[in-house]
Amino acid sequence: MSPIVAIAFFAVPLLAGALVRWMKPDARWLRLLLSFSGAFLLAVVFLHMLPELYEEAGASIGAWVLGGFLLQVVLEFFSHGIEHGHMHVHGTGGKALPFLTLASLCIHSFAEGMPFADPEVAANTPFLTGVLLHKMPMAVALATVLQRSGAGMGRSWLLLTVFALAAPLGMLAGTAFSGPGHHGLDGMLALAIGMLLHISTTIIFESAPEHRFNAQRFAAVIVGTLLGALTMH
Repeated sequence: MSPIVAIAFFAVPLLAGALVRWMKPDARWLRLLLSFSGAFLLAVVFLHMLPELYEEAGASIGAWVLGGFLLQVVLEFFSHGIEHGHMHVHGTGGKALPFLTLASLCIHSFAEGMPFADPEVAANTPFLTGVLLHKMPMAVALATVLQRSGAGMGRSWLLLTVFALAAPLGMLAGTAFSGPGHHGLDGMLALAIGMLLHISTTIIFESAPEHRFNAQRFAAVIVGTLLGALTMH
């Protein structure tokens, strides 16, 4: 388990909370970051992570990828799409963030962190960068929802800290699946990739309001895809 990666996973949500609290980032900036991160992550997964995973684990690993995709469908039923930047959680009514919403986000982050218990995955800079880029707008959306729900500063920071701990705890739990050569984590990596595939495709196809073409977002997708492709060994 890499302490540096665990610290990065923990720090990003807290940094996002600080940005929302004191800088109030523009929604347009968030959508551009979402489009870029989604495209970058999708390119890294399709061109790098998936081919290597299938080569190492065999065709049966596809069931884990599909399982991760479907798990994310279920989680988003409760999280209302915060993972891909939605900042309007229905049913808060100015009250506290629903428990199931926070729980689904923590489960997502926990599962996402588990494969990083493998030193090879933790040392994979393109994949780690893509996941961290995805977590920033996700955490910004969560912090924004907390602020709009009327949660006080103390409660907001407490819930953000709980969310921030999920990925490092997932890394810690992932060490229990480490077998010889750390191949025991292949299933966890496939599960996380399936979840990220769902999020990335949703971001790219649904990040534009009313699905209208936007040149800036299109450029962000192209740049993200090209940079992701350049990370191939």
